[in-house]
Amino acid sequence: MYKTIVLFLLSCVLFGAKQSFAQDLKTSVNQNKELDSLRSKLENSKDSVIFTSRFIRYTTLKLTKDSIQTLALDTSLRGMQNFSPIAQPRRPTINTGNIGLAAKDLLFEPIKTIGFNPGFHSLDWYALGNDDIRYYQARTPFSNIYFAGQYSGEAEQLFRVMHSQNIKKNFNVGASYNRIGANGLYQRQRGDVLNGTFFSWYTSPNKRYALYANAIFNTLKAYENGSIINDNIFGSNNLSIDRMSQSVRLNSARQIYRKNTFFLRQTYFVGRIDSLDQEISKKVLPTNKITYTIKYDKDSYAFQKNEADDHTVLPSGMRDLSYTNDSTTVKHIQNEFIYSFFLRGKSSSVIKNELKLDAGIRHDFYNYSQIVGVLPQTNTYNYTNAAGVVTSETITVNNKYFSNYAKTFQNVTLLGSAGYRFSNRIDLNFDVQQIFQGRQAGDFMYEAKSNLLVSNNLGRIVLGGYIQNKSPEEIYDTHYGNHFGWTNATVDPKLAELKAANPLVSPNIVMLASPFNRTKTVNLSFKYINDKLGLDAGAEYYMINNYLYFVQKNTTVDSLTILPAQESGSISVLKVTVGKKFKFGRFNLDSYIVYQKTSKPDIMPTPEFYTYNSLYMKAKVFKVLNTEFGVDVKYNTKYVNYSYSPSVSQFYIRQSAPDAAIPYKPVKFDSYPIVDVWVRASLRKANIFVKYAYLNQGIQSKGYYTVNRYPMQDRALQVGLSWNFYD
Repeated sequence: MYKTIVLFLLSCVLFGAKQSFAQDLKTSVNQNKELDSLRSKLENSKDSVIFTSRFIRYTTLKLTKDSIQTLALDTSLRGMQNFSPIAQPRRPTINTGNIGLAAKDLLFEPIKTIGFNPGFHSLDWYALGNDDIRYYQARTPFSNIYFAGQYSGEAEQLFRVMHSQNIKKNFNVGASYNRIGANGLYQRQRGDVLNGTFFSWYTSPNKRYALYANAIFNTLKAYENGSIINDNIFGSNNLSIDRMSQSVRLNSARQIYRKNTFFLRQTYFVGRIDSLDQEISKKVLPTNKITYTIKYDKDSYAFQKNEADDHTVLPSGMRDLSYTNDSTTVKHIQNEFIYSFFLRGKSSSVIKNELKLDAGIRHDFYNYSQIVGVLPQTNTYNYTNAAGVVTSETITVNNKYFSNYAKTFQNVTLLGSAGYRFSNRIDLNFDVQQIFQGRQAGDFMYEAKSNLLVSNNLGRIVLGGYIQNKSPEEIYDTHYGNHFGWTNATVDPKLAELKAANPLVSPNIVMLASPFNRTKTVNLSFKYINDKLGLDAGAEYYMINNYLYFVQKNTTVDSLTILPAQESGSISVLKVTVGKKFKFGRFNLDSYIVYQKTSKPDIMPTPEFYTYNSLYMKAKVFKVLNTEFGVDVKYNTKYVNYSYSPSVSQFYIRQSAPDAAIPYKPVKFDSYPIVDVWVRASLRKANIFVKYAYLNQGIQSKGYYTVNRYPMQDRALQVGLSWNFYD
């Protein structure tokens, strides 16, 4: 079906190109009466406006933090061929082989949050959040249809449709539907993602009151095959091997994540309101602002299996050897109130000598539970009465779970920020978040950032730094599952007493020595940006204390069970990035290079070098079709690769026990460049691309891995289309 849709849409685009080309030629009209009638109709008609992307603007929650500012739509071809959320040039990932499945950052990317977090992030790449929603100002109804994926087959396909329109001049509503259906090349490699959103933006006629509302529904289904059994799939004759015929280790397992959110934010401007001119509309600047936000989240994370597997991926189940239904549910209600004060001059041309202060409070209420599900149990009982007659009774106990670990708690956070803009060249900003009451009391995030514009020719410098003190994510402290789990005496004192009296109680549940300490991160950053030269370069340094990770500590004895661990010392990470855009006539080269070094590569494995380069030529085909022909090359150096555990959807490292007779040798896969060639073009309201991914397969590399035992996709022909409608 998706293939039929894309072929139809591409045909429409090509037909439009043909018509545009035909209209460019000289034509003659034989029937002068029809021509005169047409001229008369045009001359007597009313003036009309031809709507384009210029009349559609949008904002995000981030852009409304200090003011109301809008951005124009990006209708360029830039990066269109990189459609996969887990294959972005500046944020590459390691993954289990297909879009829609578990993934993790290839480069070091810290999580800059505090407070409670359940700890399931492997499918976050496909979920939409409040910060992803765009709120539109549309002078005409605006729609977009998007398709991208493999041309032949259903290995990977993405489809999106979005519509937004103004009900009134100051009231916009919209909705979107996103779908990823990717079956992959191997058995049980399907990623199935469904995102649905509703959003609305209302602004009062006097620009003082604004309302932002959205509802987001995410359903993420990732099939788990436990990897293929053939560890030599990329052998000498690799391209002739039928991928779908390869045996896999799990045949019915899957992850199901659901993330549903209802969000409402209201702002009110008090006192004088200033404005700055921008295209189509003005940027509204308040002097006093009150913001109230309420949000409700309901998230669930489940691992399900209904088969007797060979125990090469998972240990035997404690409650059931075949059936597993481990689920975690989080219900979250957040209320946030912030008062903002701005002190600035009355000049509307340049904002300078502006002081900004924010003070607020946030309350978070959580209901958290972990459930180990079981199947209904049927037992038959025989009874003999006084006469010697035997009767039977069958009783079915429909237990939904074996254990249900649940708790409710709350956090109260103080919020504050201060900023001073000396001129339109220099500013200084501070942000503070401090949890002072609740389960994660003591967590904090203090951050500072400064922007310095040297000149338009010399560019600008951004200096930053932050200190973060973060409680362990919940999955590090406690996990109850059918195959394995862990907890500690502080979290579950009853189980600790039972296991102390009888070690055979819940044998797959490990009692950790004590709760983990908070992770403290200190960061310093420098960035230089020169738009005129097309250059951005930066350096970041991290000092991390009490780093948390997952590990198999004794692979020679148990190669299936993983446990959380914490590095008691400190880990240093240095990350240097350089991005540069070169132009040579019609030829362009976009380069991005990363060098990073960690002091503990055995605990935090990462490549030292990564680069992405895109070389392309611009041309105009048929005088109307703006076209670019290009080639992309990406490469990273060898490093110790992660492994993956399906039952908890976590990536982990493998280590030998200190006294192991045969030490475990870490896996380092060979690394070769990955080459893609593509063509992308733009005609009126439509952008299209055709891409041949992994062109060099079989030349240097026969295939590659990013995660131990999980092969990546083969070369493939991919196509994509993005079509905007403004009426």
